[in-house]
Formats: sequence, structure tokens, C-alpha cells
Amino acid sequence: MDSIIEFRVLGPLEVVRDGVVLRLGAGKLRVVLAALLLQANRPVSIDDLVDKLWDGAAPGDARGTVQKYVMRIRRLLGGGAEDSAVRTEPDGYRITIPTCRLDLHRFSTLCAQAARAAAADDDVAESALLTDALSLWRDVPPLSDVPSPPLQRDEVAGLVERYLQALDRRIELDLALGRHAEVLGELAALVRRHPERERFWAHRMRALHRAGRQGEALAAYREVASLLAEELGIDPGADLRAAHREVLGAPAPAAPVAAPVARPPAVRPPRQLPMADSGFAGRETELAAIVDALGETGPRSGAPVVITGMAGVGKTALAVRAAHGVADRFPDGALFADLRGHSPAAPTAVPDVLARFVRTLGLPADALPTDEDELVAAYRSLLADRRMLVVLDGAASAEQVRPLLPGSGCGVLVTSRADLAGLAVSPGSHRIVLDVLSGPDGRALLAGVLGAPRVAAEPAAADELVRLCGGSALALRVAAAQLVLHPQRGIAEHVERLSSGDLLTALRLDGDAATDVVAALDLSCRALDPEHRRLLRLLGPLPGVTEEGFTAAAAAAATGMGRAAVAAGLEALAAVSLLDRRPCARYRMHVLVRRYAARRAETEETPEARDRARPAADGPVIVGHPLPRFARISNS
Repeated sequence: MDSIIEFRVLGPLEVVRDGVVLRLGAGKLRVVLAALLLQANRPVSIDDLVDKLWDGAAPGDARGTVQKYVMRIRRLLGGGAEDSAVRTEPDGYRITIPTCRLDLHRFSTLCAQAARAAAADDDVAESALLTDALSLWRDVPPLSDVPSPPLQRDEVAGLVERYLQALDRRIELDLALGRHAEVLGELAALVRRHPERERFWAHRMRALHRAGRQGEALAAYREVASLLAEELGIDPGADLRAAHREVLGAPAPAAPVAAPVARPPAVRPPRQLPMADSGFAGRETELAAIVDALGETGPRSGAPVVITGMAGVGKTALAVRAAHGVADRFPDGALFADLRGHSPAAPTAVPDVLARFVRTLGLPADALPTDEDELVAAYRSLLADRRMLVVLDGAASAEQVRPLLPGSGCGVLVTSRADLAGLAVSPGSHRIVLDVLSGPDGRALLAGVLGAPRVAAEPAAADELVRLCGGSALALRVAAAQLVLHPQRGIAEHVERLSSGDLLTALRLDGDAATDVVAALDLSCRALDPEHRRLLRLLGPLPGVTEEGFTAAAAAAATGMGRAAVAAGLEALAAVSLLDRRPCARYRMHVLVRRYAARRAETEETPEARDRARPAADGPVIVGHPLPRFARISNS
């Protein structure tokens, strides 16, 4: 009678023959076996095995050493090259085993069965199947006894994420089924083991609340909010805030009440759009243009709508508002990704966005391609028969956006501080350059945040606040938020406070980097070459740069830099929305950008350079038209 061999990777690596755990020996043998088992019934190249074994520092006889480890695994399992479970492939090896003999395959099967139970709205069955699936895990993270940094990084991290997602879903179901008392102890341990996973905190808050322990639920919220702020510098996410509102909004139910449970994304169309900003005002022309572009038919159907503009001008708010307004045109849902093109963190990697999108669209995690081109193909194939809206916020470059564009039939909205000119060439785009808010629209934004009566009581002060902020939506929202925090303060008094000190320093909210105007402009400058950053600094002190426009010749004359270098630098600044392009080859600088540039000049330029860029009060500064005949002289 043949022996029964089972393989276990959801914990320390184990091979069990007839109920007896075999001794595996050397660490590198475990690396080869684990790499083969994680790709069971699929070929693994020798190059991949070499990488897993030596992480880029392979010896000269690496391939021969791999062959020796494979021979030892065959002897361990029984059989030779012809009849062993480890088969030779053209450029590698494959371990061929029944799916029921590998715990990872059984886990995947049970999760798939749970998804089918979810599709049938059978919460009890889904919970039971996920409980069975999770019981296969003997330790987290798994394969801790396999000494391979590449395997731990590339394979184990993904396994842990699958485990945590299944665990998250099972707890969600248990709460919906009224089992809050049963999960409280488990959640107490989980938030200590995975303090950065907000969902576990939200589950714990809801379980405590439904158990009648509202005070502890609120204490948990304060604890996680403090942790997120101190460790990551972020505020609680949407789910945590929703749990907080749930705890605050009503007494705990007297008896367990089953809450509705969200179906998996493959069952219900995804609706990933963020909440639209309250107090959104104006932009009727731009909204109409976006709606028209997304509804266009013919050769330009499906061309992305690209919204560009300076930091804080309101690109994301406009895109989200427009996306909500056209949601009914896209019955198959909406996908949203923050590409972090101008974020303190690195831009979001395209494969990470693709992987999240295709999982949302129903592709099982264990079926995800590892090659980026294959991920793009899978993404576009999954979208091919759907009418969906894709919103890509904060793009760094056209190269980051192109792989995320659907093949056809979907709408796409992209926002960026960069001009993304390449998208106009391929695949073609609808382009909207977002300017600052007009005076009436700025007042309407203030009224939306402060209330119409408060703005109507001080119309002149409201107009002055809009002017002081240069129509920047971000600056106006920060100023309005400060007035909300100080309801006794008048708008005129606040304008005086802002005008009497460092405006850029004053326009920030403590503890919220996303509202910091200086930080936003720092991020716009991050990708610039040093000489282009210096040009911005030298332009800052010049009078007239915020008016109707100046030319490259005028800027070169005023800064003392070469005309060709200045011309290239002005285009580089305009490409990231630190300057506005104006008619007749002119440029204009926003008032807040000018304040920022002048501040940088004070700290980063020599006194001589600052003096050259800050002329005497009675000395003319040449701005506007090219020298010499059409020079515009300004003594302001």
C-alpha cells in the first residue's frame, strides 16, 4: 500500500508521511521545497530557485547545487527522477501533488466555497467555511523556519495578507450573526498583534458596543487614533470613523441584531469613491466639461479626462464630485486609487494598484499573475464587458497612468499636479486645467463651510479672505476651518490675523499634514532639478510675477540666469503647476507660490542673490513683455 504524504506550509514547513512528521534537515533544502510547494503543480524556474536560495549572491555552481537539493528532496519523498512528485521541467522543476494533500490548497478551496456561500447570502455557511479555512493555519507568519529573505518578502507576506483578509471577513460575519461576546477576546489579542489594521479596531469597537460596553469602545477609539497619529501621522480611516459614530449615535442594542453583511466585490459592484467634500462650490463649467467628456461617443470614447492644476486648487474635490454625479452612467461600479504622485511616501506602484483592482473585480488572490504585463491584460479583460468608472487620483506621470487605463467601454478620471502631456499623445485625453476659485465661488465655498448667514454678515471681509488666499480651495478651507474652531471670531478679525503674520505658517491645522499649504508645495518641488528649484526661489521676490504675466527674457534679465536655462526652467515649473502658462509665451505665479518661493529664497539663497532679485524701491523691475522695445516697467 502506497504511503500517504501530506505537505504543510501554513506554519513551519512540514512533510507528513502516514502521520509521521519527517525530518527535513538543511535550511536550503527547506527553501527549495517551500518554493516548489508554494507553486505546487506549476513549474518553478531554476533561476527563481537560485534567487530564493541566495538573494542575488549566488555562487558559481548555483545551478548544480539546486540539482543536488532536488535529488535530496526526491529521496526524502521516495522515487527517482521519473516517478517522484518532483518532476523535471525544461528550465526548472515542478512538484505534482493532489490538492487535498497541501494545506494551502485546502485553504484556497474553503475560501472559494465561502465566497459561493456569500453569493447565496448564506452567512452561517460562509462563517463556518472560513472558520475551517483558518483552522489550517498553525502559525502566523508561516514558514518561519525557511531561511530565505526573498521568499519571506515575495511569498509569505502575501500569504499573511490572505489570512488576515479571511479572518477579517469571518469576524465581520460573526458580528453580523450576533456573536459579539464570542469574538471580544480574540479581537483584544488581534489589535495588539496587528495594531496598524484599522478594521480589527473597528470590529472591537462594535463588539464592545453591542456588548453594552460603550465606554471601553470609546476608549479603544481614542487609543487607535493616538497610535495612528503618533506612529503613522494619519487620522482614523472611514471604517473607524463609522464605528465611532455608531458607538456615539445610539445605545447598544438590547439583544443581538444581525447587521447587513457586505457581499464580496465580485458579487456586488464596487463603489470605491471617497465621500464628496461638503461645501463644494462653483466649477459649473468644469463639471459640465467632465460630464460631456465621459459621455462622449465615437473615436474619443473612453479617452481619460485629465484634471491638472496647482497644489490645493481642488482637483480631487472636483473629480470626486463629478464621479458621484455620473455614477448612474456606470452600473458596474467605480474603482478609486490614490497614486500618491505628490505624497510624502513613494508613488503607489502600478502592480500594487493592478493587483487590488483585479481582486476587487473577482480574480482570486492565488490566481494573480506575477508579471506586470499579465496583470494589465487580466485587468483589461475583467473590465472588457463592464461599464465602470476608474478614478486615478494624484498621478505622478503619464507612465504611471497608462497601465491603469481600461481597454474600452469605461470612463476614466485622472488628477495630477503634473501636466501629463504624454497622455495627450497616447492614448489621447480630455484636458482640464483647473484655475483658482473666482471671487463668487470662493465666497460660496466659505458659505458652505461657515454657513451663509456668517458670510453674509461680513461680505467685504469674505471677499478679502478669498483674495488673501488667492482663490486656493485648500487655503480657503483651512481658513474656514479655523473660523469654525473659533465661532466668536469675525471674518475681518481672522483676515487681520492672517495678514499680520506669516500667512503660510498661519494656513495650517495642527496635526493634519494634508491641510498644510507649505507641505503641499514642498512635494510639488520635490521632483524638480536643483536649478529649477533655484529659479523658483529667485522669481519669488520679484514684483509683478503674480500679475498678468512675464516672459522668459524678462525672468532671465531679472534673475541674471541664462535665457535658455530660464526658458527650460519656466516650462519645468509650469509642468508641475508651480507657474501658470499665459498667452503670448508668458507665465504667472500664484500669490501663495510666490510667498513660498520668497520664503525659500530667504533661507536658501545668498544675500547677494536675494539682493539681485529684490530691487530697490525706486529701481525698475522688468516684467511682462520681452526686452527691450516692449518692456513693461513696474516700480511696485
